[in-house]
Amino acid sequence: MSGIASASAPGGMEQQQQQEQVAANTAQTLVCVRLRPASSKETGVRCVSSEGPNNVNFQNIDRAISAYCYDKVYGEDVTQTTVFEDCKHIISSVINGYNGTIMAYGQTGSGKTHTLIGSLNDPSLRGLVPRAVQALGEGIAADTTGAEFEVRLSVVEIYCERIRDLLDPSRDNLQVKQDATGAIYIEGALEAQVGSEDQLVDVMHNGLAARTVSATSMNAESSRSHCIVTVTVEKTCPDGSVMVGKLKMVDLAGSERQDKTHAAGQTLVEGSQINRSLSALANVIYALTDTASSADSVGECGGKHVPYRDSKLTRVLQDSLGGTSRTMLIICCSPCMENGSETLSSLRFGCRARGIKNKVTVNTRLSADMLQQQLVKANAKVKEMEEQLLQEQKRTAPALALSGSNLRQPYSICNSSSVCNNAAGCNIRNESTDCKTVMEHVIDSNHCSSKANIS
Repeated sequence: MSGIASASAPGGMEQQQQQEQVAANTAQTLVCVRLRPASSKETGVRCVSSEGPNNVNFQNIDRAISAYCYDKVYGEDVTQTTVFEDCKHIISSVINGYNGTIMAYGQTGSGKTHTLIGSLNDPSLRGLVPRAVQALGEGIAADTTGAEFEVRLSVVEIYCERIRDLLDPSRDNLQVKQDATGAIYIEGALEAQVGSEDQLVDVMHNGLAARTVSATSMNAESSRSHCIVTVTVEKTCPDGSVMVGKLKMVDLAGSERQDKTHAAGQTLVEGSQINRSLSALANVIYALTDTASSADSVGECGGKHVPYRDSKLTRVLQDSLGGTSRTMLIICCSPCMENGSETLSSLRFGCRARGIKNKVTVNTRLSADMLQQQLVKANAKVKEMEEQLLQEQKRTAPALALSGSNLRQPYSICNSSSVCNNAAGCNIRNESTDCKTVMEHVIDSNHCSSKANIS
């Protein structure tokens, strides 16, 4: 027994190390709230206020106050630079082979596009997307490991459940696919290869300029589609291994109410499609965070079905929600009472999203030499375990043989007519010559029991 215990101890240690590694790689979705200043069309009555760096208080029409807690709360006077600094760690990790996602969510006119895109001509008002692209270029230029980099950029929009390539608008109605490794990609989307930081910024600007916008009563330049900017960084290390990191920046179209936007015709159709895809996103988040039926397993939701395929948006974001990506969600809100119901819905959406956990991993392709080294180590370990097993069998063989001889005789296979007369009262005849009969004889001093199984 001591030998068995000593042999199983390393396996238990390895299992514990694997569990610790999984826990270390588990990342909770970061959820931040940003309150925009009141516009000239809104009244001065407010429904929400920030209380410290992590708390938001919501006050309804009846003056009842509800408190919500998030990873970070940005007041109305927070600058674009401050928001960017808090998500900089996600952007820098992409160079080292990790996936990252930054999303902005909220009702139409709540400041999502300002947060992510901002003003491309004013450096102080630039949003997260141009700042992230610049940061990636600076990080690659500052690398001193001798690695070679390849950077590719794609810009697409999901308009009325159709994916359109903004770098090449002729590529319309693209499909979402999954490769052999489980990674999600958009088939046919143009990935522009860029060689400098300036070229990277120019390509991004050209793509964003082709996005579909329209005027409504709530927003003069309302985004009518979900825009997804993806930067892929492929890093070839000196040892031949390759790390591939992807940064997705998602400007979600805002939820709408027709009685406020006064949309009609095609704009009304666009609004209904936007609300439908956002509802699918909410259903995915609910399935991933439903503690009543899900286990603590990361990304698997305890076997519960997660409806990623209900929408093109959720399918594209599958790796960002319960996958392998570091994800940050920015909830943009209006502080005024006339938008109170939409603001409350956004705050509850953010609280639910905080429960999403992703299993963060490095995307690495090993070189042929490194794979050969791993194979040699694996073969050596197998040989060592075979020798340990042989030694254990030799050590325990005499004891097993002694105990086995006192309890039972081995199975016998008969192909012809035979008679068993091992003890008084046992007389079993097998007449069939075409089948095999397996008999187990349990010997007792006064009785012999036989069991025949015809196969």
